[in-house]
Amino acid sequence: MSERNQLFKVPKTRRFVSAWTVLHDEKRLLAQVGKYADLFDQLVLMCGAPTAAGKMPTSWPVKARRRLAAELGQMNVSILNDYGGGWQGCGEGFSRSPAKVAALARRMADECEATGADGVDIDFEKWPAESRFAYTDFLACLSEHLHARGKLLSICAYPYNAASRRETGIGFIDPSLVAPLVDQYRAMVYDLFCPPSQYVGPTSTAPWGRECMNYLVAMIPRHKLIMGLPTYSVDWNINDPTQSRQVNDAAFIAAREKESPIGRGWCYFADVNLIRYNDAAGHAHLVWVSDAMSTRSHLETVEALDLTGISFWVLDGAEDIRIWQAVLEKFRRT
Repeated sequence: MSERNQLFKVPKTRRFVSAWTVLHDEKRLLAQVGKYADLFDQLVLMCGAPTAAGKMPTSWPVKARRRLAAELGQMNVSILNDYGGGWQGCGEGFSRSPAKVAALARRMADECEATGADGVDIDFEKWPAESRFAYTDFLACLSEHLHARGKLLSICAYPYNAASRRETGIGFIDPSLVAPLVDQYRAMVYDLFCPPSQYVGPTSTAPWGRECMNYLVAMIPRHKLIMGLPTYSVDWNINDPTQSRQVNDAAFIAAREKESPIGRGWCYFADVNLIRYNDAAGHAHLVWVSDAMSTRSHLETVEALDLTGISFWVLDGAEDIRIWQAVLEKFRRT
């Protein structure tokens, strides 16, 4: 039975603070976390997708994660192993076989032990709605394996609200079905507007975030509900939206701000900053910026709804560190 499980600890600040990371460079990652060791409770390591046959990904070696878990443990920061994957090449291969489901769940729990992780985070995306019961059955199996070892189960999910439910349904994740199975439910409050879509706008807004989280608290216990927030921005090429991209680069954003005729202009109601600039080809760009100001607006939602905490996509060393400062200032214990 794990004694380090973050579920059984009081967070460092008034709210639980977590971040996903893709940074495999151990030295850089530890240096980045070390700057805010008094803020972070947890890191979620993006390990990749299982195969259609139910085999584990190998992009982040077990030994490296175990070593990282030990180093982060000295900072009182726990880790989760995150496994993602779409339907094709992943979900459709193993989810239809009870034997493969059970075997994969056992492998994930075994790897959790081997790496010294607190638990597992599941980030399956774009599965068809008809896979809902198969997905739920997989979570039930994984939850049983993890809880028997004192480990936690976390999942990532798109943040439903009343409008999205009416227009597109609830998809393959039914919050009311999975709520009893999971320990942490991460609502990913970003990608509201996302390249390569032709619909131009910010990746996240405060009103949308409030609506989504307010909708979810009716189905997910507040002590399990984590608001997923972006550190990245969206740079839209207005002349050719197909060339638009997501940007997690504070230095790039600062350079574009200097070129912008409005600087970093605050968009009221949306609670997000906007930068305008023209590139070398003369194309007009709109950059909706995720920064400390927009993050503070989202933190008000966390406080108002008494959510357990937040998780950021993504920590990789290129993000604006003022975001971490804003979180620490807001949630610091007095």
